[in-house]
Amino acid sequence: MNIRILVTILHDLIFFGVSFFVSLWVRLDLNSALILCKELWWFLIFFSFTNIFLLKYMGLYHGIWRYASIHEIKSIIKSVSISILLLLGIFFLVFRLEDIPRSFPILLFIISIFSVTSPRVFYRILKDYLKKDNLKKVPILVVGDSPTTENFIRFSKQDDNSLYEVVGIISFKESSIGRRIHNIPILGSTNKLESLNESLKKIKKSPQRIIISDSKVKSETLESLYIFSKQNGLAIGMLPSVSEISIKDQGQFIPKQIIIEDILGRKQKVNDPKLLKDIEGKIILVTGAGGSIGSELCKQIHRLKPKLLILLEQNEYNLFKISSQLKENILPSLTDIKDFSKMEDILRKFKPDYIFHTAALKHITFVETDPIEALHTNFLATVKLCQLCKFLKIKKIVFISTDKAVNPSNIMGASKRLCEKYIQKIASKEKDTLFTIVRFGNVLGSTGSVVPVFEKQISEGGPVKITHPKIRRFFMTIREAVELVLISSQLQISHNGEIFILEMGDPIYIKDLAKKMIILSGADEKNIKIQFTGLRKGEKINEELFFKSEQINKTSIKGILSTTSKLFSPKNSDFDKLIKLITNKRNKNSLEIFEKMLPEYKKE
Repeated sequence: MNIRILVTILHDLIFFGVSFFVSLWVRLDLNSALILCKELWWFLIFFSFTNIFLLKYMGLYHGIWRYASIHEIKSIIKSVSISILLLLGIFFLVFRLEDIPRSFPILLFIISIFSVTSPRVFYRILKDYLKKDNLKKVPILVVGDSPTTENFIRFSKQDDNSLYEVVGIISFKESSIGRRIHNIPILGSTNKLESLNESLKKIKKSPQRIIISDSKVKSETLESLYIFSKQNGLAIGMLPSVSEISIKDQGQFIPKQIIIEDILGRKQKVNDPKLLKDIEGKIILVTGAGGSIGSELCKQIHRLKPKLLILLEQNEYNLFKISSQLKENILPSLTDIKDFSKMEDILRKFKPDYIFHTAALKHITFVETDPIEALHTNFLATVKLCQLCKFLKIKKIVFISTDKAVNPSNIMGASKRLCEKYIQKIASKEKDTLFTIVRFGNVLGSTGSVVPVFEKQISEGGPVKITHPKIRRFFMTIREAVELVLISSQLQISHNGEIFILEMGDPIYIKDLAKKMIILSGADEKNIKIQFTGLRKGEKINEELFFKSEQINKTSIKGILSTTSKLFSPKNSDFDKLIKLITNKRNKNSLEIFEKMLPEYKKE
């Protein structure tokens, strides 16, 4: 047995015995107490050892005094209560409680609990006081009044390695202002953040950060807190839910940074992680792994513990960036998807279970000026990859499409639409490989997103440039979009080549987005102008997620729709002819056939 446990047992044994004597002494004079105690000595031993047995049974002696809590006190109260009841039962059987003071059991109860718990509480207070080490903690405000808030404050106070010192609390309820949690004052409420500045002036340490302890905070409240943090130069973060705390965190409360995309995005859905269990232990390949969608895919897939994650990327820096974030069970490959020979070697060697094909040219302006490059990268590379999957009997390939593929008005959208058609065609008679398409709109935080552009323009004092006052777009945060892409890859399909469409809510006016970002930045709306520059080549006023004539079906997952409609489907011979022309670099003819195969393509 551990020496510390033996010392603790000896401590309790002595104090229970002393408590027995003191309880008699308080009621009687010293001489009478000594005489009675001599007559009852074996009852004293019984009481002491019974408590030791009960406390050991309750696991008290496996605890650490440094972390003594209400749980330990409850165990001591239970033990003393049971011991006194047993003692009274024996007293009654032996001498019918004669000569035993009636107040003795009550005194014994109070003195025993006080004598055994006091050293533990004192030791903890002393340790808490002496542990003021040299580690400089970050003073923070905590938002919330839930049990998670209390746990976080307690954890921050107790843990020597905690990075944070809570100096104040912002409650969701105005009625809580002025009260305290673990002696930390509740300074204000989320309903009246503007009045919080006066309270902040009264505390000794100025906070450097706001941490939101309730992950279910309303989007309006989150927005207000974000604006308040920016106006006061505070960083802002949110505690993860218990399910999000990874093994690497060692159970610690490590806040996630709140970024502007979280504020601008729609309310994100919470999906069951069990839907993605099939990815665990599989070999997964992601093309365009260094891009915005590709890198987020890699991060989320990596958390699902695949056997091997192959990162295909042609940009050296982007490949380095994503591979350095993941490290284990990955294979970075500096590969251009147009290098068909190398692509075949990789697929033959590793035979991935799933392929997520995100690699593509996505910037409308560049693609409009170089349409042939779009045919090579977006279309031909996809064709060759699909053919390889079919030939090598790859289990599943997921093609990432775009809302710009619906009634396309530019080369980028048209090339994606042609890929959708080709995949539907090749999948119709295929049994060994499953082909699926996922179509969705703009994602906040991607390389092509307006958010970083607007942020830069706002930081420079404006103007914020928008092409048209009526232009609208669908928006979704990149994390939610990728999660739904992964979930759609696990859904049962009704037809090979099925198109899954992510529901993205109502489209947002870009000018409203710009105005909101100006407010969120803490800048004065009057000082930053919005300038309209005119639509770019190939740009539409409104985007659509599906064709009006497509038959749209609901899936088992909220937020994911599907369609198996095959509209304007070209002949196999048309595809063969176009592939041959692109391969032979007959650029003019390639573009002519390309446009003929897409009657839905209307140049803007």
